[in-house]
Amino acid sequence: MVDPAGGQATKPESSRPLILVVDDDRSIVEGLAILLDSWGYEVVKALSAAALEAQLDGLDRVPNLIIADHYLPGGRTGRDVVERVRTETGQQVPAIILTGDSTPERRDEAQLMGCELMLKPVQVGPLREAVEALCSR
Repeated sequence: MVDPAGGQATKPESSRPLILVVDDDRSIVEGLAILLDSWGYEVVKALSAAALEAQLDGLDRVPNLIIADHYLPGGRTGRDVVERVRTETGQQVPAIILTGDSTPERRDEAQLMGCELMLKPVQVGPLREAVEALCSR
């Protein structure tokens, strides 16, 4: 491929769908990355909203999906991550918000943003179904 602005060759995009995973629990991030990779997805991992933001400029394409924990370090939330990615890309990137908080407020917030809400601990079967459905949009 050629970059139209600079006329230089750029690396071809991966054919694997790209998923952003953000959670402050390293074991969850690593576990999800292993699982998603085994299902055929490319994964960008971050332990905070700030860590993900630092990686956004380096992405060579719009992600197919965001998976974010609701409560993140620095008072940030999964909602912040979803809004930032959507603003940066100009696309309504599908998202799954993971949380242990089953209050109506969490469900309403996810619904208003057009996100799936999955309660922790997340089961593999429903997660895979949600990932496949959202990545096929």
